[in-house]
Amino acid sequence: MTEIWRFPWTSRRGSGNISRSRGTKTMPRPFAVCFSASILAGFVAFICLTACSPAHAQSAASPSGLEPVRIQLKWSHQFQFAGFYAAVAKGFYRDAGLDVSLIEGGPAIDPSGAAAFGVGNSSLIVDRAKGRPLVALAAIFQHSPFVVLARRGDGINGPTDLRGRKVMIEEHSAEVLAYLHALGLWPNKLQLLPYGGDPLVLAQGDIAAINAYTSTEPFTLLRHDVPYQTFNPRELGIDFYGDTLFTTSGIAGDRPELARAVRDASLRGWQYALDHQQEIIDLILSVYAPGFDRRRLEFEADAMRPLIIADVVDLGYQSEARWRRIADQFADAGMMPEHFPLAGFIFEAPRPSLRWLYLSLTAATALVLVAAFLAQRFYRLNRQLLREMELSRRLESRLSKLATTDDLTQALNRRRFLELAGEAFARARADATALSVAVMDLDDFKHINDSHGHAAGDEVLQCVAHAVADMIGTNAVFARTGGEEFALLFAGRTPEAAATSCEQIRARISELRVSSRCADVISLTISVGIAAMRTEDETFDAMLARADAALYMAKKDGRNRVRAHPEPAPC
Repeated sequence: MTEIWRFPWTSRRGSGNISRSRGTKTMPRPFAVCFSASILAGFVAFICLTACSPAHAQSAASPSGLEPVRIQLKWSHQFQFAGFYAAVAKGFYRDAGLDVSLIEGGPAIDPSGAAAFGVGNSSLIVDRAKGRPLVALAAIFQHSPFVVLARRGDGINGPTDLRGRKVMIEEHSAEVLAYLHALGLWPNKLQLLPYGGDPLVLAQGDIAAINAYTSTEPFTLLRHDVPYQTFNPRELGIDFYGDTLFTTSGIAGDRPELARAVRDASLRGWQYALDHQQEIIDLILSVYAPGFDRRRLEFEADAMRPLIIADVVDLGYQSEARWRRIADQFADAGMMPEHFPLAGFIFEAPRPSLRWLYLSLTAATALVLVAAFLAQRFYRLNRQLLREMELSRRLESRLSKLATTDDLTQALNRRRFLELAGEAFARARADATALSVAVMDLDDFKHINDSHGHAAGDEVLQCVAHAVADMIGTNAVFARTGGEEFALLFAGRTPEAAATSCEQIRARISELRVSSRCADVISLTISVGIAAMRTEDETFDAMLARADAALYMAKKDGRNRVRAHPEPAPC
């Protein structure tokens, strides 16, 4: 019997409460298991089945002579899909010979309809790993809007402070779960509850945090004066694609010209929407979502621009190296197999055949002139290709830096620090050389935030990071590993030399006076814990745990001091 995937309703970003059925038997998934499911498991599976079946009639011509195409949206009409509205309204699809229908998502989605194209996000790669023949056509959002919003106060100063608390997560939020897994919180260090889409639960005091879109929930919280703070997966090096146009491998392989036409016309629409924001907002209010709040659409549009970054990256750009990192991070969280092959997942339309050109050349009477023309043409194409390769290299370099550095302080982020520390630990064990790690924490940083505001706190973190970076130069690896916590890795340095460097840093920080735009002059101190590698250490985590213990001793002894974890007494 044929397996059919049904989705009675979809969540805000993709598929929602999905059940799998054979005949009349339905098997609901437990909430914890569904957490690792794809964001698009419902309508993606349906797209795959209908697009490959004989009944699928994408290729049938409409009465107007245009080819009918259906694009399934993730949610109800809003600025999130502005480019598709623009492509319809401005005739970009019609110019490409297409009669496009946009299928609205959300509670009113029709599971009996057929669509060969849809809008998903980075967890499309998880769906493909599960056997669904999906192909990514264009990454509209270069950065995902998914974040964690937490209420202010109540001892929550960083994402790890959510340990043991109630956190509401949509069951399709795979990248948020990958972020929580990287923090060591998921799957069993949180009280996970299903999120119904109302961010005002943060004002009730019982819920510590929710997953959210940066383009939607903050508007509601700001309008109701609910204080909140944002924890972004990008701070930990988890930088996924957001909204991505996709199709099936059947369409991409058998009809690449159709896939290319839908992709190119959609990207034209997105460029127009970004250049004519108010016009498209008027279109949404008049055609797609009458009565919608204009201010919310404007907020959403403004919040989307730094995610699309069309001024930095070509619209729709997607990199195989970036998808590789995304797949590896999903694999780290146990959501898909390791080293999953990406062949066939990223759409690359074949170049038109030049066979006709070679045949015409054999029959040409002006062979020399034609050869000269071709030589000049190929020379220009080669120069253009070299320019494009150089641009691609620069873009890859920029995206790589965004994935390994902390946006606020420009120091390395925690993920990159742990990667380098693991490599240094392996070398030190193999070469029998010294290795020390120091963990630094700003004293009373919560008091600075509470007294002077979070903007002043950000300036303090920047000043401290710059001061430490200037002092150590290239003699140590320096990173911001948490809210007000930094770390240093000293390779080839004795514990005594590392302690001397840390004492110099402590003295320098105690002399700093930060003149904030948001507050009076702020004085600072730091506490430092140091640990050296021991012969019995199996992993770098053992060193880091001792450094944390030494930091705790420094705090307990009165702060503003350096403490080294005591070495074991000789036998």
